[in-house]
Order: sequence, then structure tokens, then C-alpha cells
Amino acid sequence: MALSSEAVVQEIQEMVNRKHSKDHPIIGMIERGELTRPQLKGFVGQFYLFFPKLFPKPVAAMLGRCPDDPVLERMWIENVIEEGTGEITGTESHRGLYIRFAEACGYSKDDLNRVEPLPETHAFLDWRELLIYQRSWLELYACQGFCLAGTAGPRMARIVRGLTGHYGFNDDEIHYWTLHMGVDEEHMKVGPEAVRRYALADEQQQEVRHSVQKTLDLFWLAFDGIKRAFVDQDPLYAPWRN
Repeated sequence: MALSSEAVVQEIQEMVNRKHSKDHPIIGMIERGELTRPQLKGFVGQFYLFFPKLFPKPVAAMLGRCPDDPVLERMWIENVIEEGTGEITGTESHRGLYIRFAEACGYSKDDLNRVEPLPETHAFLDWRELLIYQRSWLELYACQGFCLAGTAGPRMARIVRGLTGHYGFNDDEIHYWTLHMGVDEEHMKVGPEAVRRYALADEQQQEVRHSVQKTLDLFWLAFDGIKRAFVDQDPLYAPWRN
């Protein structure tokens, strides 16, 4: 039986809260300054693959799935512009901001672009690609809005506290992280907006629940991989450490 739109939004937010990426152990370790510099560098390289390296192209692909809805369309257009140019916030491309941070961590731009994804990173990226091109636009928008952009602010805040409190980065070097504490509060709204207006039938609501949970699980798994490879020093991950 279909729920009211507000009930579905509340249910999905509760799902997110139960497995919020801000609560992953690796994020807590960064906040507390428990990672060594090489371990932090491993995190930085994999996170680059999650979002900054590819964006804004995935966001443009999400815009391309938009139904004939000027409200949702405007949200995506603003997202693409900001990710690609930084024009809305008066900064620069978000990829450029991240590269600046990575260079402060010891990467050259060429080395950063040669980082190989861990198996768990691959799984997350493959799922996002499947969402973009094979699942319904409603599932895609819910997952991006609730699980990825929707969890960024609190996750970034914990990372920023660690980077400034324990690792000595300055404001200019961590601008990528501080910026996303705010801009994703706007970018996340596409998820609740789409669900409220379009997830009306029971079948649609079930599909959204399934995809949201899978996105939460695979995003968490991607952080698990970073911890296994660079913190736990699992021998199976030696090729990525080298």
C-alpha cells in the first residue's frame, strides 16, 4: 500500500540516518587525527574517484534524465554550473579545488589521475553508472539527493575538523571540503522534491527504497575498502598501497 509522499520522505531519511556515511569509522578517524599521512593520502586518492575526478559529467547525465519539470531541471542546471565552474559560489571548478587539496597532501596532478580504484570503489562507481543509465530517473534522483549529496554536509564537517585540527591544512587548501558543507545543502533538495512529487504509487516507492538502501550500502562499502587497504593494511590490497 502506497504511503503519503511526506511519509515516504521521512522513511527514506530514517534509512539514511541508520547508515549515514558521516558515521563510517574512517571519517571518525580523520576527525580525530588518527590516520597517518600515508593513510590519509590513500583516502584522498580514492575519494577523488568517487566524485571530483568525473564531475560534472555525471551530474550532466542526471540532468539529461530530467522529466519535463522546470523546478527539477533548474536544480540540475545550477548543480552542473557550480560543479563545473564554481560560478555560483564565486570559486572555481570543484575538481580544481580538490586537486589543490590533493597537491597539499603530496600528490602531483598526474599521480592523482593515475590512482586505481579499489574493488569497493569500483563497485560503488559501477552502481552509480547503472543508476544513471539503467534505473528510473526517480530512483536516480532519490539516491543522489538523499544518499550522496544529502549526506555530504555532516560528513564534510567531520573531515574539516580533522584536517584543520590535526593535519595542519589551511583554509585555502581545504576549500573543496568547506564549500561542500554548504552547497550540497542545496544540491540534496532534488531528492526529497522528486520523491514528494513523483513517488506516489506503491511500486515506485518500493523501487526507491531498494535503490536508496543499495546506494547507502555500496557507499559504506567504498569507505570499508579504504579502511581495509590503507588502515588495516590487508595484504590483498598491497598493489593499491604501492
